[in-house]
Amino acid sequence: MVNVAVQSPIVIFLPSEVTYDDGEHEILDSNFVLKEGNLRLYVPQSYVDKVAEKLKNTGFKETKLEFPKGEKYSLTIPFYNIWELHVRIYNDGFMDAHFEVSREYFGQLNYQTLPSIYEVFDFYKEVYPYLHVYNSAKKKWIVEVHNNYEFLLNPPSSLTPWKPLLVTTASTTAVTVIGFLLTKLEKGTKS
Repeated sequence: MVNVAVQSPIVIFLPSEVTYDDGEHEILDSNFVLKEGNLRLYVPQSYVDKVAEKLKNTGFKETKLEFPKGEKYSLTIPFYNIWELHVRIYNDGFMDAHFEVSREYFGQLNYQTLPSIYEVFDFYKEVYPYLHVYNSAKKKWIVEVHNNYEFLLNPPSSLTPWKPLLVTTASTTAVTVIGFLLTKLEKGTKS
């Protein structure tokens, strides 16, 4: 089995102290901001396709290995070698995004993810230069961010790429099947 040396952690900033469109001021709980879907990016519906196209033009790819949640686009981009930034864009203009271990490795589904707000915006701000963040629990728009939490996403202690393992497994299976079939060879008889 091949193990990959892990890389450095990623530092992510997420809103901590905010003001909403109704003037309410709040300090968000750190556990709240860490739950994907609580703070959501938004672009007007007329920009959904343009934002997706911009992300694709900067290196994002459609992902096939994922669990659909009703999104119109599910895009990923490699980030610092072992990480991926995964963005789901919905027809209504809302977006959910998170950092995760790359789909190239086993353990991707079991390892911690970290939501992303600012990093995704950096990729599409040339197409739509306004940062809209929605608190889905309060159903309010954040109009000002006063402070941010700083979170560290540490890499796993080791990673195993699944492709070499898949090739080894497929090769072993093929040899076993061929070996089995060869044991079934018999002398042909004339009728």
